[in-house]
Amino acid sequence: MTKIWRKNEWEEIGHSLLNKTIPTSDLKRRKSSTVPFGYELSKEDAQYLEPIPKQLEALEAVEDMIVKEQITLRDACYWLQNHTGRSISHVGLKKIIDKKYGTRQERLGFTS
Repeated sequence: MTKIWRKNEWEEIGHSLLNKTIPTSDLKRRKSSTVPFGYELSKEDAQYLEPIPKQLEALEAVEDMIVKEQITLRDACYWLQNHTGRSISHVGLKKIIDKKYGTRQERLGFTS
């Protein structure tokens, strides 16, 4: 008969479920094969993504300008690529903004 370990008991003796110590506060679990903008694969475990602060700050700045309609999606993509060295499509950027802030119609209050 094998003993079923509870997660807390397992961690108390110095193990994690992956036999690695992973600070989950900084890491994000990988959900697909595509690595999202602002993240890179973790060096310790390919199942997790590490944030890239420079890219995330640039993305937040661009999101703010797009929501205020000061810049177009395509221009924002060009700016991000020049500023961070990593490309993103205008469709991908639109998906990020729509998920976080809602669609343009919803933001303007024209939902039916």
